[in-house]
Amino acid sequence: MKLIYGYEMNASAGQVGHVICPPLLSTKITLSSAGNTNRWIFYGTRKQILDWMKDHSDITLENAIFAGGKPCDNNVHTEIIIDVQYVYDQEQSYVDYFKSYFVDIHGVERVKVEIRPRVESKDSVIPSLSRTIVASGTRLGDLVDDLQAEWFKPGQSYAQQTVHLFSDAPTPNHILGAKPPTSVQVSADDQQSVPPESEVNASAAVH
Repeated sequence: MKLIYGYEMNASAGQVGHVICPPLLSTKITLSSAGNTNRWIFYGTRKQILDWMKDHSDITLENAIFAGGKPCDNNVHTEIIIDVQYVYDQEQSYVDYFKSYFVDIHGVERVKVEIRPRVESKDSVIPSLSRTIVASGTRLGDLVDDLQAEWFKPGQSYAQQTVHLFSDAPTPNHILGAKPPTSVQVSADDQQSVPPESEVNASAAVH
């Protein structure tokens, strides 16, 4: 099967929408939280997708927040999500479908890999088989080895898949790059529970 990739428009969960592939790939895949560039997808086998990334190793993933070097709000995530999602495959036999509950079929299973800006309110309700968080500006070539190890890990057992399907447990995150907190905030209650420095010094002098 031919690998499909590009910016995706109007897609429902578990499906591949209309995909627009740029006629000329630049050195960046730029993503924004709105507009027609909010999702870049691949549809194919894990190997096909990783091979494409190896062939285009110099392409970087860019969150549009960083475009032009503009400063961003500290409360805004600047990372990028890479999700592996299940997509119904009409060409997959019922045997392969049921087989996937018991053994890994990574070699033939087609998946959708969705790359988008990190937005927690949206990410929390999007189902995913595997989720990786990377920093904006990361090269595809620097991700391939980590993604291969993550995507080809042994799958969950049938029982684990069933529990996960009917639970609200979030998808585990594999973090390769994230923005650290710029400050630590202490609530008023916490401040009251910490004695002033003068009291601490006085207590130490007595003992």
